[in-house]
Amino acid sequence: MPPFLIDTHSHIHLSTSENERNDILARMKSENIWTITVGTNTRTSKEAVAFAEAHENIWATAGYHPEHLTSSYVDENDGEPGAYSIEEIRSVATSSKKIVAIGETGLDFFRIDDGITIDTAKRIQEQAFREHIKLAHELSLPVVIHCRNAFDDLTRILSDEISNGKKIRAVVHCFSGSWEDAKPLLDLGVFLSFTGIITFPPKKSEDPKQSIHRVIEQMPVDRIMVETDSPWLAPVPYRGKQNEPTYVKYIAGKIAELRKIDITDFSKIVTTTSGRFFQIRV
Repeated sequence: MPPFLIDTHSHIHLSTSENERNDILARMKSENIWTITVGTNTRTSKEAVAFAEAHENIWATAGYHPEHLTSSYVDENDGEPGAYSIEEIRSVATSSKKIVAIGETGLDFFRIDDGITIDTAKRIQEQAFREHIKLAHELSLPVVIHCRNAFDDLTRILSDEISNGKKIRAVVHCFSGSWEDAKPLLDLGVFLSFTGIITFPPKKSEDPKQSIHRVIEQMPVDRIMVETDSPWLAPVPYRGKQNEPTYVKYIAGKIAELRKIDITDFSKIVTTTSGRFFQIRV
C-alpha cells in the first residue's frame, strides 16, 4: 500500500533510546508514514544505513553537514562529527541499496568558529559541497542540501556546476527563505522541502511579503516536499517537544491549507513527487 506521506528528511536513527525508536516506528506503521533518515557525517551516515536496512519503508542518505566543517559546535543528538572525507562518504553511499541520496551537504554561515574568517569558511564549505555534488553525479543520486544564510552562494554554485555539465537533482531541505531566495533555485529545477517552521506564528517584525507562506503559495505544487527534520523543529501543536516522522502530517496539512486543496489530494501529489525524486516505489 502506498504511504500516506513520506517524511523526506528525518534523523530517526538519532533518537535517544531503542524503546523510544520502537514506539515511533509503531506509530509510523499505524499512520502509514515512511521516512528517509539522513546522515550528517560518516558515523551517522553509517548508522542511518544500518537503521534503514533493519526496517521496512525507511531509507537513508550519506553526507557531511557543512556546519561541522567550520564550527566546533556539537549537538547532543548528533555527537562528535569526526573528520571529513568524501571518500568515506562515497564508501557509505555505495554500501547499500537503501541509500537514496547524497547529503545532507551544502552551506551554513550561521555558526562559524572564532579564528575562521567568513571567506575561509566559504571556501572550505564550497569545496566540500562541490565534492558532494560530483559524487551524486557519479552515482546518479539526488543531493539533499542544507542552506543557512547562504542562498546567493548556493544559487551561484549550483548554476556553475550545471553549466559544467553536472546533472543535478537537488532538494533544499528545511527551506526557510523568501520568494526572492526561492525563485532562482526553482528556475534551476531545484525542489524545496518544508518543516514544522511553516506552522509557527509569524514574527511581529516579519514582512508578510517575505513570508515562507508566499513561497508555498506561488511555487509549483509538484516541486514541494515535506519533512520533519526530527528530532528537531516539531510543528504546532508539538512545538518545543521532540519531533518524529508522524508529525509530518501537520506540515502537509498546513501546505494544503495554504494551497487551498484537500489534504488527501495534496498527500497524493507530494508522495508521488517524493517517490519519483528519490526513486522510491510508492
